[in-house]
Amino acid sequence: MRDAEIERYIKSYSTPIWLAAGLDPDNVQIHLVNNKSLNAFVAGGQRIFIFSGLLLAARDPSEVIGVLAHETGHITGGHLARFQDGLKGASTITIISMLLGAAAMAAGAADAGAAIMTSGGQFATRSFLTYSRTQESSADQAGLQFLTAAGMSGRGLISFFEFLGDQEALLTTNKDPYVRSHPLTQQRVESLRYQAEASPFWNKPTDPVFVEMLARIQAKLHGFLTHPRRVFTMYPIDDKSDHARYARAVAYHREGMLENAIEEMDALLEANPKDPYYWELKGQILFESGKLRESIEPYRRAVIHGPNEPLLRVGLAQSLLSLDDEELAEEAIVHLERSNRTEPDNSFSWFQLAKAYTLVDNKAMASLASAERAAITGSARNTIRRANYARENLEEETPSWYRAQDLYLLARNAIEDQYRRKGKAPPPMPGDPPPEAEGKDGDRSNKPDTETPEPEPADTEQPTS
Repeated sequence: MRDAEIERYIKSYSTPIWLAAGLDPDNVQIHLVNNKSLNAFVAGGQRIFIFSGLLLAARDPSEVIGVLAHETGHITGGHLARFQDGLKGASTITIISMLLGAAAMAAGAADAGAAIMTSGGQFATRSFLTYSRTQESSADQAGLQFLTAAGMSGRGLISFFEFLGDQEALLTTNKDPYVRSHPLTQQRVESLRYQAEASPFWNKPTDPVFVEMLARIQAKLHGFLTHPRRVFTMYPIDDKSDHARYARAVAYHREGMLENAIEEMDALLEANPKDPYYWELKGQILFESGKLRESIEPYRRAVIHGPNEPLLRVGLAQSLLSLDDEELAEEAIVHLERSNRTEPDNSFSWFQLAKAYTLVDNKAMASLASAERAAITGSARNTIRRANYARENLEEETPSWYRAQDLYLLARNAIEDQYRRKGKAPPPMPGDPPPEAEGKDGDRSNKPDTETPEPEPADTEQPTS
């Protein structure tokens, strides 16, 4: 799942650790996984996946920070390096599908796990959840070093491991996936505690700003993921704190109680008029309640107060495009182009950009945006078709034309390599010259391969929020 606010807060937790580890924060990606498990893992290079279950179960930000430090240790240690190399080009959905499938197999549901992994892609998976005790110990040590270098306490990492300590006594089928993939032992935890307590920052309290961030993360996640009746119990109406209002606003929205939801959001915005995420949520509530035109202004305010958040611009663009207005589409193009420069792998943003260019009757640029999206989602044939139309209709030697050429050639090479590995001749593709005339024997000199092409991935695009 995508959420600009939660991703921003997790990066705030992680940045001091990444800098201490010698990593460029701009090169490390955080992915949120909507799953109740207390889990986190590294895959596909510098990509950390963190589950909603872990964020909701954390009792203090230091526990989340400790897990992030540990996973950063896996990045710097190059653990599972060979397997990671095979995942670097994989999509986020593919990687998550593999993890959940492997976890299901480890829990004894072999058939279900195999089905999940097959749906996510064809990769070797035996080593996906294989962490040696040496690697775990190495990640522990590195994580503690990064925390100390960043002036942060390792108390949270210890308390998180102790929280999971009783999992070691459970049967394998009942263990949390984090314990199966990160085996805990009492000796390991005690050794880690001894070193963590030796840090000069062991007793350093958690930054109050981080505490407030976690309260907002959990309120928002509960609002969207927990049953509304349970949310109203956890955050009763007499609780006027910001995070309680936040959770209730989402729960009211899910229950179709628009007036109550907007009342909570207006109270938050009166006290925090420059908070981009409160404006974003108000826009989302109005948009999803069918108040399309009314949703535009809150989204605009969100972008004004959070200009460097690409997801906020995508949300505004979606709202603008919902009215099928050419003038509003021009405004949407500006926001989507900027968003795509910052975050070029957001397929939904490219989908919206293709729609925007279609509304202003620029078919060539719409095709180019569709080609970008097809390349991200792994549809090489669709990439070729869209990119070929774009390069044939765009002004030559412009940046957009060169980009269309690049997309076309990359996708074409991918398909040709696929056929050559099978020992077959590649089929004709868009952009090829017409086939030569038939000879006397009735055969064509360049007879195409008649094999049925592999199906393209299904279109499963979903909104960003």
